Amino acid sequence: MRRVESTLPPGERVVYEGHLSMWAMGPWLSLGIVMMVWGVLLGCLGDAALSAVLLFGGGLLMFGVVIALLLTTQLALTRRRMIATFGIFKPRSVMFDLGEVRRVHVRQGPMGGIFDYGTLVIGGGSAPTLRIAGIEKPFTFRERLTRLRDALALQMKMAA
Repeated sequence: MRRVESTLPPGERVVYEGHLSMWAMGPWLSLGIVMMVWGVLLGCLGDAALSAVLLFGGGLLMFGVVIALLLTTQLALTRRRMIATFGIFKPRSVMFDLGEVRRVHVRQGPMGGIFDYGTLVIGGGSAPTLRIAGIEKPFTFRERLTRLRDALALQMKMAA
């Protein structure tokens, strides 16, 4: 969470974090491993050295990209903001004030329902919609976001 914490103003802290699910990335990790093993077997048992190197390299690349995505995609809630950071080589950060968040939808497929991961679709009034796929425990994240948003709205109403 260092990247998220570096974007926070002084005195603000993270109260809840969302992470990418390993289950959501599981098929890509498995395919990368299978390609690497297949490349090694093809290189050891056959005469197709170029095919073996390409298979192993492609599997290694796929495996590396998935691990990098797992490590660099961060989602955090503070008492005032929701912050999402993405990117391996060109990192970008998206911030929503909780007062701007108008809707939070969760989309889950059959495997997402079994392994508890899904896609969060967060929409704001003037801000564009943010779509983050493969978040673990998306309903918990939505509940925390809604609670923080309602508490902030109540606080603003009491102050007025």
